[in-house]
Amino acid sequence: MVARFLFSALLAIVPGTTLAQTAAGQDDIVIHDRSLPDRKAAQTYVANISVRSDGQLARFHQPVCPSVIGLSRDYAAIVESRIRDDAAAVGAPVAKSAKCSANLIVIVASDGATLVRDMRVNRPGWLTGLSSANVDALTVPGPARAWSITSLRNEDGEGVGAPRGATARDPLGAAPAFRIRSASIVRQPNRQDVEGSFVVIDQAATVGLSLRQIADYAAMRGLALTRPPAPGGTTETILSLLDVAAVRPRGLTATDTAYLRALYARDGLDGAVSERNAIARRIAKGK
Repeated sequence: MVARFLFSALLAIVPGTTLAQTAAGQDDIVIHDRSLPDRKAAQTYVANISVRSDGQLARFHQPVCPSVIGLSRDYAAIVESRIRDDAAAVGAPVAKSAKCSANLIVIVASDGATLVRDMRVNRPGWLTGLSSANVDALTVPGPARAWSITSLRNEDGEGVGAPRGATARDPLGAAPAFRIRSASIVRQPNRQDVEGSFVVIDQAATVGLSLRQIADYAAMRGLALTRPPAPGGTTETILSLLDVAAVRPRGLTATDTAYLRALYARDGLDGAVSERNAIARRIAKGK
């Protein structure tokens, strides 16, 4: 199980970031795409953007607490508030107080790839659970990168128990235990919980974007394990926001919202393929 760790340490100054005082403006009017794809298009969209975690789709089960680094305090507060609103609107748990332990970290950095390389050397705990190949992928130049720290839990939300201490009869101690409450040939006895998410956006990529766009992009990448679709897709999504060749939505699209609502309407105990099919059905039905 990936251990839970303290995210509040990230609120200190982060190497590789600069304060972006004028990188984004605020739009009061946002036009959403209200159309939803048909079943086939929904399946393609879900398959293209969903990232698996040990064969399942992960989500937050603990209250979401966003924190933004690299924007002025006033701008950061607006983005944090918008992410909270997005999370609440799709049924994700949200921390009741703004004074909470941050677990969805949005960083506007002068160079996100350099920031991740610095983390790898000086703050490896911020990359807990990621393979070397995954970290390598985060250091490839690009406008943004995102990753999540996940943990294995049973259907009651319990993680792997601590090992029993050594005794004279059992000098090595007992192995950590994972309690399974039920057995099913259809569903799995475990789920993948998001313990924390990072969304790192290069400062240059935020120029010309509204704070709402930045917040909605961060919400779509941080509330779920998602990735931008390949260029040329037919379904409009906020995940294409930083693709200069794509249409830039002015906020979460109807399809994005439907995806997150469908994800958070489920308990996470199914395999990724089953979950993706169920989410696509809900999107096509407009639920």
